[in-house]
Amino acid sequence: MKDYRIIDGHCDTLLLFDKPEYDFHNKNQIGHIDMDRLVSANVLLQFFAVFIETNLLHKALEEGLTLTNKLLAAIEKDSRLFLIKDADDLNKLTTGKVGALLSLEGGEVINKNIALLDVYHRLGVRALTLTWNHRNEICDGIGEESAGGLTTFGKSVVKRMEQLKMIVDISHLSIKGFWDCIEHYNGSILASHSNAKSLCGNRRNLDDNQIKAIAETQGLIGINFLPNFLSDNPEEVTIDTLIDHMSYIGDLVGIQYVGLGSDFDGVGSLPRGINDVTDLEKLYFRMLERGFSKEDVEKVLYSNFYNYLTRSL
Repeated sequence: MKDYRIIDGHCDTLLLFDKPEYDFHNKNQIGHIDMDRLVSANVLLQFFAVFIETNLLHKALEEGLTLTNKLLAAIEKDSRLFLIKDADDLNKLTTGKVGALLSLEGGEVINKNIALLDVYHRLGVRALTLTWNHRNEICDGIGEESAGGLTTFGKSVVKRMEQLKMIVDISHLSIKGFWDCIEHYNGSILASHSNAKSLCGNRRNLDDNQIKAIAETQGLIGINFLPNFLSDNPEEVTIDTLIDHMSYIGDLVGIQYVGLGSDFDGVGSLPRGINDVTDLEKLYFRMLERGFSKEDVEKVLYSNFYNYLTRSL
């Protein structure tokens, strides 16, 4: 029995499902995540992103439904995997099983038809990252040079998400879009895979005012493992760099607003010492070595996300 439990707020593993050399249900030599490794790492809940690659956005609805179905089919096949749809499902979290939370990464999957949001909700989707860096019908992403915020349609989307108890994820969102969400969404904001801009100037990271605003909503920030989001010198990133971001946000607003948002299977490189999900054990021990109490380590790795989802779902 491991001394820790884990909830991870972001992975792109669904993109591997079509690779002939990859089998999600057994241990693989490729990728960062599969069922055997999730169970071995004591990951009790994993967010699975439905991410549409840029060259497929012209058929985003079709691709979104296809990827959603892949996870639902995996759940039917593997008794160790189950879908998280509401707070009651959190009571099922236990060692040897993995709760799966479906998240749409990019509003292109609903185009400009808000009824499709309800369709995805009926399929079990419980979170939406409003965009992936670029402009869509809902909002502008952080990658747009002259970025605006939520569109009129986008404001209706976040309001409908509030009614459905769907999580608004602001990772990848433009700065104006972020503040529009703070204004128009009466719920706990999630930044599923974003870091502190004060430690790394990458445009994807959050400044101190954004971090404080998320905390004021009783939201959560999942620390992203991509070296380019952890340091302005990404080749020097280690597990300690990850912990630096946790410490910084914890000191700024409280450790209860920090979680994991690894971006496993969505990043081309990882901090030195982490090769896949099973290496999260090293993070656990290093946090203790750095002076984190066992209680605070438990918060970051597990209970902060558990409590966040209890409030949000």
